[in-house]
Amino acid sequence: MLATALFVSLLTLIPIQEDETVKDFKKFFRKSKDPVERVELILSLEDVESPDVAKVMLPLLKGKDPAEAQAALRIISQLKEPTSRVPLLPIIEEGKPEASCAAIAEAVAMGGWKEFQPLLLPQITHKSPDVRLWVVTALGRLGDPLSIEVVARLAMTDAEPMVRVASVDSLALIGHENKSVAGPALVAALQDKHLSVATAACLALRRVRVIEAIPPLLDLREFGEGRILEMVYPTLIDLTDLNLRDDPATWRSWWERAQANGYELPSDAEVLKRRAARAKANEAYRFPTNSSSFVGVPTTSRQIVFVIDVSGSMEDNVIDKDSFRERGFEHFRKLDIVREELRRTIDGLDEGVFFNIISFASDMHPWKKKMTKANALARKSAIAWVDKLKPLGGKGSKDKGRTNTYGALLAGLGVKDSRNYKGPVSGSVSKAIAGAPDTLFFLSDGRPTVGELVEVEDIRASITHINQFRRTVIHTIGIGEFQKSFLVNLSRENNGVFVDLGR
Repeated sequence: MLATALFVSLLTLIPIQEDETVKDFKKFFRKSKDPVERVELILSLEDVESPDVAKVMLPLLKGKDPAEAQAALRIISQLKEPTSRVPLLPIIEEGKPEASCAAIAEAVAMGGWKEFQPLLLPQITHKSPDVRLWVVTALGRLGDPLSIEVVARLAMTDAEPMVRVASVDSLALIGHENKSVAGPALVAALQDKHLSVATAACLALRRVRVIEAIPPLLDLREFGEGRILEMVYPTLIDLTDLNLRDDPATWRSWWERAQANGYELPSDAEVLKRRAARAKANEAYRFPTNSSSFVGVPTTSRQIVFVIDVSGSMEDNVIDKDSFRERGFEHFRKLDIVREELRRTIDGLDEGVFFNIISFASDMHPWKKKMTKANALARKSAIAWVDKLKPLGGKGSKDKGRTNTYGALLAGLGVKDSRNYKGPVSGSVSKAIAGAPDTLFFLSDGRPTVGELVEVEDIRASITHINQFRRTVIHTIGIGEFQKSFLVNLSRENNGVFVDLGR
């Protein structure tokens, strides 16, 4: 095979003598029993450019420790030289071991390794959904237009919803040149029973614009429910370059007239010229009156989780009392302000909404074990629970009152144990996303101080990675002296908004 010949030719370029840094790594890694130290040793190979690095990382990709596997993936994905990546080629070509194959495909997607492109396509039908997900993601990010037909087929037929999401995302990247193939797949994805797939299709159709998407989008806006309603109106605007008001009847009436008059979509070039003006108009968009909101952020979501910081610092008063007084607050302790906002939000939840509340400091404390329908009894129970929330600080309670930001975000996403979270598809995808929220409100007043991860950039990267194909919208709210850049970037990378309540 051509790929094998390539492997052999590149192999001749590899130095025979083992890299000294890798030799040291093997010596000390073998002896270490400390999980934290082992991860640190792996990360010590950063910036070491050698095929020996790939060789020693490969066994770790399919190891039992997810933290080690993630660290190994990070090191592999940063290999810059094609010769350093040669030991990885047979894994993709053979499609096994499955865990290693999926991880290397992810590295290809992250690094844009063009030499792997011929090997990816045969693995798009791999039995492992993890492999299919990262292969189709890599094909999209490599910009491979020749793969569009198989990617489109995967978007419509794959059994796993997250694989369909990844396929839709790739169509958004490679579908411009062949809309006749990408368009029908994206239109079909609009009608997918899984919200994450339908929302991904809305986003993709803003880039791969096809007129056939208009009727199903109108149906969604008229008959759909939940967070998908937030996606339809901006998508219709991007497709048509029309800023009609967000009213299904108005759009339906326009479409009937447009069809009768032989309407055609404006070209991509025309739309691009006007996009700035449309963005300004979108700022005036208001959600329907039946939407819920928290701290001024509206949502039509039907699956909402509120994650609320109750660490010791929430006992403190805000500094800018005048600002809060002007907004109608009578109490200035941070937790009192948050409680008031939560009461109002919970009381206004529609009965079709399922929700939960998680308070956190060093540990996480959910209101309920699972998402609960917002009927009268549940709203009353939730408000009573919120009223009893207290900051976990004060004498003798330092350990309880610290800020476990990473653990709280994982809990909000429904990931119980990050060390056993091996990837977006491991196990059953349907089970992984069932009962998970599609909208998460995260409120905190401080910097992370405890938990598996405490560096804000590590937390942001990990949460965004875990949420990549889940598509939970993460809104972030800061009060007091919080880490603004972290909250801003976390919301931006997860399709949410950031709110600064004040200090």
